[in-house]
Amino acid sequence: MRRLFPVTDPTPADDEGEWSLDALADAYAYPEQDGPWLRANMVSTLDGAAQHDGRSQPISCESDMRIFGTLRGLADVVLAGAETVRLEGYRPARAREAFAARRAAAGQGPA
Repeated sequence: MRRLFPVTDPTPADDEGEWSLDALADAYAYPEQDGPWLRANMVSTLDGAAQHDGRSQPISCESDMRIFGTLRGLADVVLAGAETVRLEGYRPARAREAFAARRAAAGQGPA
């Protein structure tokens, strides 16, 4: 069974406790079965809030952002609500060199 929260496992971290992008991409790799895959990702506070003062960034930490970036880098499509795009200042996704070889091996475009 795949781990749902791989960042809680300290094994692949470096000496400073940080996961490399490769280790995160391995942990969040799509299953090797054919078919489209849908993922959802969000952060929330302990009391269930998904934003603070209209933005989600204040309730995110650096680890959240690394996972978010990894999931975006592995995805073919990223959907976000219009208000989220406006409030968070979203820009078009950009290809990340760190994931180029992994995407090519999976038959994906450059992102």
